[in-house]
Amino acid sequence: MNPQVRAFVEMLKATIPADAPRMWQLTPQQAREQSERFFAPFNAGGPQMAEVRDLHLPGPRGDVPARLYVPRDAEPASPGLLYLHGGGFVIGSLSTHDRLARELAERLGARVLSLEYALAPEHPYPQGLDDCVASARWLSAHAGDLGMHPGRLLVGGDSAGANLSAATMLRLRDEGSPLPFKGAILLYGRFAAGATEALRAWGDRELMLSRRQMRWFAEAYAGAGAGGPYLAPLEADLRGFPPAILVVGTLDPLLSDSQLFAAVLQKAGVPADLHVYQDGIHAFLQVPSFDMTRDALDRIGAFGHRALGFSEAR
Repeated sequence: MNPQVRAFVEMLKATIPADAPRMWQLTPQQAREQSERFFAPFNAGGPQMAEVRDLHLPGPRGDVPARLYVPRDAEPASPGLLYLHGGGFVIGSLSTHDRLARELAERLGARVLSLEYALAPEHPYPQGLDDCVASARWLSAHAGDLGMHPGRLLVGGDSAGANLSAATMLRLRDEGSPLPFKGAILLYGRFAAGATEALRAWGDRELMLSRRQMRWFAEAYAGAGAGGPYLAPLEADLRGFPPAILVVGTLDPLLSDSQLFAAVLQKAGVPADLHVYQDGIHAFLQVPSFDMTRDALDRIGAFGHRALGFSEAR
């Protein structure tokens, strides 16, 4: 195993008691509080922003909290990224993904609008997706108000947020709205329904993500028997989607999801760059000490500049 990943895994074993309750044994609120505590140390440090500002966007059930990150070298009309955090549709927040949002803002030279969409089970499918779609429409119309160039917008997210990024584009297209995004950043997303090859091979392992935890997430978000392309974008007609970059690791039960989704995008004529990191674990981009994290961020930055028509990285 990659020595940096091995050290991280050993740290987890040393700090998490073997008899500690598993996430699916907690209430959703307890799971969220646990996630906030877990990720807090990884959000320390990182790029300094010229401005960080909390906002509220109009949503279908009321205001949707969001946070705007403005990097120090941002142009007056900079690129923009709508970012959707991961967490199985149940956990995760602006705070758990704070440093990742800042890293992306710096690498892309973009203002980042990170969204705190409604979480399940209190707000089951499609309520979280509704928030994302409404926020994408709002950003398309009001990018200039945030200092973003309306013709240089990206969308992206990790894990559940990658699923929501794809589903948001599907909804916009299917409901007759032009896609405002020039590229998609999809980090170890869940795109399939049911078990994939990687998920079956994962067995009973618990390393950032487990099959039991994924079932708990899925039941909270959509219940049993729900389906369709807005839940499993792998099933959708993806023609007309913007270019995408997909990042995943080999120690991730969602490895096959990214591999399959990249292949379906390419089959639909969509440029899709797939980067698979040996021994990369789920959520590795939130561990800033990994060399692979820095490499992936550099690749995402280069992708963003290509997608937005810049001749070279800033």
